Amino acid sequence: MDKKAKVLLLGFGRYGEQIGVNLINNGYDLFVADSSKESLKKAAADGIEQVFVIDIYSDEQISDLILDNGIEKVFCAFEDEEKNVYLTITIKALFRKIEVIALCESKESERKLRLAGADKVIDTMYAAANRLYFVLEKPAVAEAVDHILFKDPTIVFKEIEVPKGSLLDGVNLNEVDFKNEFNIILLGLVDKELGNKFIFVTRGINHKIDAGDILVVLGRKGELERFEKRLEAKA
Repeated sequence: MDKKAKVLLLGFGRYGEQIGVNLINNGYDLFVADSSKESLKKAAADGIEQVFVIDIYSDEQISDLILDNGIEKVFCAFEDEEKNVYLTITIKALFRKIEVIALCESKESERKLRLAGADKVIDTMYAAANRLYFVLEKPAVAEAVDHILFKDPTIVFKEIEVPKGSLLDGVNLNEVDFKNEFNIILLGLVDKELGNKFIFVTRGINHKIDAGDILVVLGRKGELERFEKRLEAKA
């Protein structure tokens, strides 16, 4: 297989490992850098040969790594979102034309990353939500992208029935920003008026939420519990 673009992956933790394995399997010329020697040992065990210990706060080390290896794209994949923001700012200041892709888990971090100049920002919760859609609707696509959809044991699914008189009773879907308001992802809903049929919101279908509808949501357990209590409090 011919080598594709030269990619630098910064951070080889929970998400970085999935990205790295996927890139290697798809023929990319991968370079992995981290400040943790233990993380790099794991990368080597996964078959990644080009690994580097760096101080991520050293402009010189980052610049040398990119220049010496002809890097074309950079993934900022640390679990610490502030590191990804810092690295995005640094790389874009040093190399304006290099494509930077960064991970985030919050709207605030996404805003910072875009302001920092990131070419693409991947929200790990949206990635997980989209994977469920592909698994159920397009399994072949799901298999192809499985390694970069960041399986996270702290993220769970839950079905929540909308109480009568709650803050969502009678509200249209397009009026609710679930991610910003509640820090959860709405995957779809079951509308009893339509015969208990599950509707994927990823299809762009607008819908009036009624009492008795069941919301299928994705998020961290604590956020889902807070969301459910807010619905109950307004009932």
